[in-house]
Amino acid sequence: MHTNLAPSALDPAAPAHAQGAGIGATTAMQVAANLRLRILRGEFAPGARLKIDEIAALCDVSHMPVRVALQELESEGVLDLYPHRGAVIRAVDARFVRNMLELRAAIEVMLTERCARMIDKAGLAVLDALARDFEAAAARKEPQAIVGANLRLHDAINRVADNPEALQVLGRGRLLIQALRVRYGFGPGRVENVIAEHRALLRAIARRDEKRAGEIARRHCEGARDELLALLKA
Repeated sequence: MHTNLAPSALDPAAPAHAQGAGIGATTAMQVAANLRLRILRGEFAPGARLKIDEIAALCDVSHMPVRVALQELESEGVLDLYPHRGAVIRAVDARFVRNMLELRAAIEVMLTERCARMIDKAGLAVLDALARDFEAAAARKEPQAIVGANLRLHDAINRVADNPEALQVLGRGRLLIQALRVRYGFGPGRVENVIAEHRALLRAIARRDEKRAGEIARRHCEGARDELLALLKA
C-alpha cells in the first residue's frame, strides 16, 4: 500500500492535527496514516513488532519518514519504540479498555457540558449532519464506517468546547480501542441504542441543557465500556 493518500482520506482514525493534511501532507504523515489504518483494520495487532525495514518496504519509502511516523504513533500512545529494534504495538487487555473508557467518560462529560453552553446554530447543524452520517453507516452495517462516523461526531462535539489539551489526552491510545471495536463489532441492539443516545444528546445540547447533556455523555461512554468488556470476555 503506497503512501500517496492524505491522512484525512486514508485514515478515519487520524487525530485532529492530522486531519485535512491534504496534498501538502509529508511522507511521514502519510506513512503514519497508512499504519493507523492497518492497525484499525487489524492487519497489525496489539503486541506486533513493527520493523523499520519492513515498514519502509511496505510503504515504498526511505527509513527516515518511517522513524518519524513511528515517533508520531508513540506520542499518540499506540506503540512503544525501542532503540535498534523498531516498535511494538501496545498490548490491549480488559484493564486497558476499562481505564481508557473511564478516562474518556470523565473528559467527554466536561467537554459535552461545555459544548452545550458554547455551541451556535451552525454548530448544531454540523452535529445533526454527522449524526445522520452515523445512522447511514449503521444502516450499511459496516463496522469500520460506523467507528469512523462515531469518532467524527464526538470529535465535533468535543472541539466546540475549545480545550485542545483535553483533546490531546483523549487521543492517546484511542486507535487501539477503535481497532477492538472494528474487530469485535457491536452486540445485539447496541447500534440502535447508540443512535438513540446520539439523538438524545443532540437534543440536550440544542436546549443548552448542560447537566442533561453531561449525563447522557457519561451513560454513553459507560455503555461502550461495558459492552466492549463483555465482548472481550466472550
